[in-house]
Amino acid sequence: MDSQSYILSQTSRHSKRKISIVLFFILLAAAVVLSFLIFLLISINSAYQNSAKLAEGIVTNPAAADYYDLSTDQAKLINQYGYPDSFTITFYIDEFDPYFSGEVRDETWRYYDELLEYDFYNGVLMYTVPIDDPPAQWIPLPYMPEQFTAYASLDTILASAEINDIFELPLEDELVKNGKLFYAPGLTFGTVRDRLVYVETVLMVEGGE
Repeated sequence: MDSQSYILSQTSRHSKRKISIVLFFILLAAAVVLSFLIFLLISINSAYQNSAKLAEGIVTNPAAADYYDLSTDQAKLINQYGYPDSFTITFYIDEFDPYFSGEVRDETWRYYDELLEYDFYNGVLMYTVPIDDPPAQWIPLPYMPEQFTAYASLDTILASAEINDIFELPLEDELVKNGKLFYAPGLTFGTVRDRLVYVETVLMVEGGE
């Protein structure tokens, strides 16, 4: 091989090596950019999932509705006074009651005209408590206790209670892991892992809340 051919061969090899190095760094840069974009999309999606949301005009599915069967004690109370002016319902697993272990539906019904609060444990009337400081006035709410069943999904809650507008507020995991709080007109309810665990009506008065 003459000197000119040798020089051309070395130059060609050097050029190919240079091109390979450039291509390597281009691919590396593209991989870094792609990784950043993926991280950014995941972060945006996570931020969206954990941000407050307002949903209006929700079209509910009537087939998703599910209703609780009122107990004898509760039916008697409704026959006497009508539906409660406000109520609170909590669902949980009782592990400490020496006489019962399992799912609990814990309810408090309030009748302001009668100045009485009724507490139910799985539908059984346990206590009657006087209401010392009732509101001066209130607006009757469109909700009834039987519209809320234990661990219901959001679709079931909305269909059963005929709710079309909600404000969703995800809770910090340090407070309630996988928990969300929802607000609807005259109502607040909480879910854990998208299952209902808490309901409370919000008293409404003329001219505001």
